[in-house]
Amino acid sequence: MKKLFLLPLLLLVMGCNLDSKKVDADKKFKALNALVTDLDYFTLQKEFKNTKGQLHKRDSLYFEAILANAFNNPEKSNEAIEAFFKTPKAKISDSLAEKMLVTELTNHIHLAEYKAALDINETIQQQYARFLDSTKMEDLKNTHKIWKALENIPAQKINIATDVALPIVKDKVGLSTIATKIGNTTTNFVFDTGANFSVIQRSVAESLGMKIIPAQFDVDAATGLKVKSDLAVAEKLQLGEITVTNVIFLVFDDKDLSFPTIDYQIKGIIGFPVIRALQEIQFTKDALYIPTRPNKYSLKNLAYDEYMPIIQLRHKNDMLRFNFDTGAQSTSLYSKFYKKYKTEIDKNYTKTTLNSGGAGGQVASEGFVLKNVPLAVGKAEATIESLRLFPEKIGVTDTLHGNLGQDFIGQFEVMIISFKYASILFR
Repeated sequence: MKKLFLLPLLLLVMGCNLDSKKVDADKKFKALNALVTDLDYFTLQKEFKNTKGQLHKRDSLYFEAILANAFNNPEKSNEAIEAFFKTPKAKISDSLAEKMLVTELTNHIHLAEYKAALDINETIQQQYARFLDSTKMEDLKNTHKIWKALENIPAQKINIATDVALPIVKDKVGLSTIATKIGNTTTNFVFDTGANFSVIQRSVAESLGMKIIPAQFDVDAATGLKVKSDLAVAEKLQLGEITVTNVIFLVFDDKDLSFPTIDYQIKGIIGFPVIRALQEIQFTKDALYIPTRPNKYSLKNLAYDEYMPIIQLRHKNDMLRFNFDTGAQSTSLYSKFYKKYKTEIDKNYTKTTLNSGGAGGQVASEGFVLKNVPLAVGKAEATIESLRLFPEKIGVTDTLHGNLGQDFIGQFEVMIISFKYASILFR
């Protein structure tokens, strides 16, 4: 008689084990997804490597897609997304599906596949509207104007036939500029890793004979202000012997790139889509070197949230995440940094008025000025004598600890950025 009860008992035990494994896998998913929300892709890549085998196949593909996207491999990310949507539909929640489509949208943008980006944008709006808050829906409607305007524009292409060294010229406010040839005209444009897209003054675009595409979408400036923009395409752009075709520019009104109080204006900016295509760049004090064949690096301290480059650095014994912005003259600290070190900051510093400027003008806000702040990237360490800390959210700055600028970068002889191997080194 005992044998009659053995099988049901065994199935019961096995059922308990299966339920336990499912609960454990769900807990691990939630813990990893919290890192996605916090834009902590550096911790995510380590934790995912350790727990990948304990996750559901669907969840494993989800994180593979996000990590490949974050570490500059959009093709691999799209492959994972395709496999993700082949798993049983009943096991795919709407929130995960929406996140995967947003990731796929970003991949198509990085690959300059504008028609595909337009189609995904419309799919998200039409099929997932009830799951989107007003901010996300507004952003999708706003960026829809971009991809609609660009749907018939060919993808950007780059040709690096030989190793190239480009002179760097510091402008009036200390930003790095490089000679940029469009048509028969050469103009010094700011070289800015922190710019999501290349940017040009309307009058400069018109003088260069670039066709301006009306779009009138909103762009969030670093100050938190919104700036109206149209689009323009440079059919051919040259950086020394490097040729880039079909380069997309955001077109700002001249006033939005002008700073009359210091008699300064920005004619144009070479932004992330062009810089990323170079695969590896090496900055010295007076030159920008681009090798034909990128070197191999293993730091993996450079990630992206959509178009925003994020660098992992160390402050004291803590690993923090900063926006990486070679176009910023000074490093800034944000509300996330303040929350982490609030007790220490409130004890040692008093608030003061801080002015910040960018496209669209200047804004004033209350904050702190911190003294002698140590920061490190890999083995490279430096102390910044004076840092502005903005304790309240400005624009989209609440997701990172700060913005790394030239006051840190300029303390080193060489800066190497490997987009291919997601690494930044200072020497």
